[in-house]
Amino acid sequence: MLKFVCILLAVIASEVIAKSMFPMPRLPNSCSQISVRRDIISLPPDELLRFVRVVREMHRRGWMDGFGSMHDHISHQIHGNEQFFAWHRRFLRHFEILMQEIDPGVMLPYWNWGTYWQSPIADPVLTGAYFGGNGRPGDNCVVEGAQARWGRNYPTRNCLTRRFRYGATTGAFWPMRAVRDVMNTAKTHAQFRSRIENGAHGIVHLGLGGDFETMYAPVDVLFFMHHAMIDKIWAEWQSRDPLRYRNVDGYDSQRIPVIASSLMPFYSEEVGTALATNGPGYCYVYDDVPAAPLGAMFKSFRRASFAAFKAAVNNTTAEQQAPEAVAEAMADEATDAPVVGSEFRVKHALNDTMDFRPPSPMSTEWLRGRHMDVAEAARMQALVNNVVAQINTERRQQRAAAARAE
Repeated sequence: MLKFVCILLAVIASEVIAKSMFPMPRLPNSCSQISVRRDIISLPPDELLRFVRVVREMHRRGWMDGFGSMHDHISHQIHGNEQFFAWHRRFLRHFEILMQEIDPGVMLPYWNWGTYWQSPIADPVLTGAYFGGNGRPGDNCVVEGAQARWGRNYPTRNCLTRRFRYGATTGAFWPMRAVRDVMNTAKTHAQFRSRIENGAHGIVHLGLGGDFETMYAPVDVLFFMHHAMIDKIWAEWQSRDPLRYRNVDGYDSQRIPVIASSLMPFYSEEVGTALATNGPGYCYVYDDVPAAPLGAMFKSFRRASFAAFKAAVNNTTAEQQAPEAVAEAMADEATDAPVVGSEFRVKHALNDTMDFRPPSPMSTEWLRGRHMDVAEAARMQALVNNVVAQINTERRQQRAAAARAE
């Protein structure tokens, strides 16, 4: 009994600490419009520049430290169980609302790591044109792209770091064909969550390394774009069955069944309120995923409770500036922002005669340290190995057919 009380007090204390770190805006009760989240590679240069300016301002205000602290303090409640999808959807929306307090027209883009899954270092997103790649030798600090020379104050004062899994490379990620195999075979929310979290999701965190493989990874803006991709994958799976917009299953970190009326950690809002991206408070869709039908959405029977709007970590005065004044202050940074041009539209650096390689297994120690399922990760490794083998067989057949036709 004493152990349970101590755990409960620790959870309450961690939420109080996290909530004191940065603003907690209310979710709107309805949607004045439905906005679209898009692949960051598809953003026109002016929209990319606006997004970069906003996240730089969020970093300046200390909000990235706040998000990192919050995620870290309650990590055991939001990983390895059925709070994972809904909680991270709510977390991304929190981030997006704060973005829109600085620039109302900006949306959170997603990073489609499936495009360059075989050679992620060829992905424009991991170059100086966007958000930088590997940390520099010696200290692993990110020194290129939109987050070049960023500092962080959580959990200690340091630079923002990345340390690719294999030194100069991340190793392969998951191909979307393997992700869709999971979509086609997972019948329950619990099955789908476990397979995605312990497969396609985890390998990206491990591949980028540094701060990105910790539980305070939200200090890195790439975290939000990676999880927007995970959220998009969930939204696509949901779109295949209207019941998935109202029902969940499985258990939370305390082995208590999770249902639509269960409360999300930290936010104290019902899981069901986060099941449709175009539902009240969320108000977005993805560019190639059908919206949830209004009649299929979960109906909440009680209003969610919200924390008060609190001061930011660094500078209350700066936080209170009008959006127009902030926009003017950021105008001077335009010359430092990434420039999108044809030279960055790179392709896979691969020889067409070479077989693709599947992602390497995630270590047992790494998985357990992040509340992940070792057995499920092994099953997902077998699945992705099989899919990559199928892709290689088909590529060999295509090369053989082309050779015969010559």
